[in-house]
Amino acid sequence: MCISSMTLIGSGAQADVYLYEGKALKVFKADYVQANGRYEAELQDKAYKKGLPVPQIYEVIELNGRVAIVMEYVPGKSIGDMMLENMGKAHELLTLSVDVQIQVHKTNADDFPNQKDKFRCNISMNPYLKNEQRQRLLKLLHRFKSDDRLCHGDFHMLNLIETSQGIKIIDWVDASGGSVAADVCRSYLLYLLYRKEIAEAYLDIYCDKANIIKRDVLAWLPIAAGARLNENVTAQDVELLMNLVDGR
Repeated sequence: MCISSMTLIGSGAQADVYLYEGKALKVFKADYVQANGRYEAELQDKAYKKGLPVPQIYEVIELNGRVAIVMEYVPGKSIGDMMLENMGKAHELLTLSVDVQIQVHKTNADDFPNQKDKFRCNISMNPYLKNEQRQRLLKLLHRFKSDDRLCHGDFHMLNLIETSQGIKIIDWVDASGGSVAADVCRSYLLYLLYRKEIAEAYLDIYCDKANIIKRDVLAWLPIAAGARLNENVTAQDVELLMNLVDGR
């Protein structure tokens, strides 16, 4: 098996995705920690075994010194790309995404990592936060209730692929068991960093369909913003995220 003989079908900051003999190979960059690739495969496999619409994992291999996940190939287009091609369908596609996310949130996640632990780690390791901000966020996090609902952790329309068998959910590396409101807030934040009107429409649709209170979701916003700062963010995003951390 050689990368040069494969067809590149996708590329991101951490991995490239190839098509090979009817299967998708997610090949991580050379500097990516191999254990993280295996961890991602394990989480996706757990989600698949819970009956969720997730590409099946076949195996994890080493390819030219890089870790690669061999999984089911799901031909299709992300509904995020579909929205970008036709913004007139934004509400319809957001509604479709919310229906899928609610399905995920109804799933028990007692065998997944703890969401609050993931938040705690990202806030504690954050290079942007002052100690006072860090301690304030950690105290706030401690007060929130911890549930065992399955949370994708990076749920947005670019991670939803429309196929002939329906929507498939990809990229499970941030999955955890925890609060639905926190996971919705994380999605809201990701949309907010893109376009405010999309974020607000998403939040309205989710809260209406799931019958949850908007302020309960937004209460998580300083936590979600503080944790996001520990990821690859632009200078413009840093400014917005820091304002959200401070409640501005």
